Order: sequence, then structure tokens, then C-alpha cells
Amino acid sequence: METFRIEVGHVHGVKPGNIVGAIANEAELESRYIGRIDIRDDFSLIDLPEGMPREVMEHLKRVRVAGQPLRISRPGEDGGPRRAPGMGGPRPPHRGGPRKPR
Repeated sequence: METFRIEVGHVHGVKPGNIVGAIANEAELESRYIGRIDIRDDFSLIDLPEGMPREVMEHLKRVRVAGQPLRISRPGEDGGPRRAPGMGGPRPPHRGGPRKPR
């Protein structure tokens, strides 16, 4: 599976069923091949089969869910962030300085 970002989230009133239905219908992909869906405020993360054909990706960019275009992308595509917020990576330094040993 590969994680993709779509530009619809809680503020758009989207539900997991809306996302699954749109992608399953438009990509002609059985819903059992759609993995984890993490709906955030203004975007969502979704796991889809690795190696989605370019034609399918281009088509899904124009599909609308909850009145919003999906604009599906891989994290790091088109100059965007290399990873989605909250999806791993180094932690920022502790604001209070080094912790005291216990």
C-alpha cells in the first residue's frame, strides 16, 4: 500500500464512505483494496495499492467529493511536503531545554 493525500477533510463534511465510494467508482477499484483513511481538518490521507497507474491518478485529481476536488497526490509531489504532518520524521527539540536525569 502507498499513502496518498487528498484535499478534502472534516471542514468539507466528508465521511470515509464518501471517499471510498468516489475512489472505488472512479478508479474502478474494489473497496477492499482501499486501506486506512485518516480524515484531518482540511485534507485526508488514504492508503491505496502501490503503483497506481498515472492515468488513474490524473483522473482522480479531477473527481469531486463533498463538493471539493480530490486533487490526490503523493506526499512530496509538486513541491509539496515530503511527508504529511504527523506521519513520522524527526521530533522538534524539547522547548524547556535538556531534561534533567532522574
